[in-house]
Amino acid sequence: MILARLALRNLLRQRRRTALTLMVVVAGFLALSLAGGFMAQTFQGLSDAAIRGGLGHLQVLPPGAMEGDEAQSLEQALPDGEALAARLRQDPAVAEVLPRTQFMGLLSSGAKSVAFLGTAVDPVLEPRHMACTEALTSGAKTPAGTGSRWLSADPAVREVILGVGLARTLGATVGSSLTLMSTTRDGALNAVDVEVAGLQDLGLRELNDRFLTVSLATASPLLDAGPARSRLSIILKRPQDTAREQARIQALLPGTSVKPWFELASFYRQVKLLYFAIFGFMGLVLFLVVLLATANTLLMSVMERVREFGVLRAMGLQPRQLLALLQWEGAFLGLLGSALGLAATLLLRAGLNALHLQMPAPPGTSHGYELNIHFVPAVYIIVALGLQATIQVSALFPGLKAARLRIVEALRYV
Repeated sequence: MILARLALRNLLRQRRRTALTLMVVVAGFLALSLAGGFMAQTFQGLSDAAIRGGLGHLQVLPPGAMEGDEAQSLEQALPDGEALAARLRQDPAVAEVLPRTQFMGLLSSGAKSVAFLGTAVDPVLEPRHMACTEALTSGAKTPAGTGSRWLSADPAVREVILGVGLARTLGATVGSSLTLMSTTRDGALNAVDVEVAGLQDLGLRELNDRFLTVSLATASPLLDAGPARSRLSIILKRPQDTAREQARIQALLPGTSVKPWFELASFYRQVKLLYFAIFGFMGLVLFLVVLLATANTLLMSVMERVREFGVLRAMGLQPRQLLALLQWEGAFLGLLGSALGLAATLLLRAGLNALHLQMPAPPGTSHGYELNIHFVPAVYIIVALGLQATIQVSALFPGLKAARLRIVEALRYV
């Protein structure tokens, strides 16, 4: 404890140099912690968008569906998807199962036709678990004729929800009559007339320009699908058990392929890898800055205290104890810098979140989002430990230099 008190007194004596080093440590902690909170917000937003955008926590697919021809998805459909969905709903870990049929075709408005990517869903179950109604351009379910609304639950009503870009291309609005054309499971051309019930902004321009949604009752006669379904989206009662439930449900359904949402959300994986690369490089740069700044501070301290170290050695202090003294100084710098950095991070995070800043739309998306830096204790702990380790390493060279001083030369050093 004597060495710890000596180290603390020396840092307090060299206040200017200590303050400059602490500023570097605090800046590094602040930058990395805020970046970690921003990454957590981004990952949470992307995962929620993927899960509530139609993937669910798990998806049951026919074997080879990921390698097959997307245009002929019903050729590899689950032959009795509705019965399989009813069976899965009896599972105690499953909250709900949403049957889905994916198809492609042409959407016509008079003489103009546009290719589309379509999804048929259950109009009753879908709004309970997915963000479909939140994406409606009018923002809520409204009576017919007054704006966008969700699909009718009446099987006799044939309606469609269009992406805003697709509607713009066709010049369609709510209430417009259009014709859906696609091929049946046998390859025959078929068509049905539908009415536009609403418009959706799905956040991605490519989806807005091509995507549409109909009810399973509307898609069934168009595709001659019967009980077949392209896939089943499973909503779990405990999302944190996704990996374990995926293995268990796969064992229960050997003739299918059960995939977790994160294997199917390619955009989420790409963004995550990109962010890890960007912030990993930024973290490396900041750690190098802290390393050099701390090493410089402690090295200058050693050069100014050569006679002091000589006296300490003459009084019986061993070289390893001198090394430990410098390590204690580094430890105090790291602890105090991390504490100040944590306080600054929490204050700045609260201030930025209170401003409700709007971030610009990322590339390929149609709208921005509100900045909300998350509170992530694990990030703060990792950053603090990383900075502490960096400072301890930076104290090694000055400590070794002090430990190699010869007592006679140190006492007469000027």
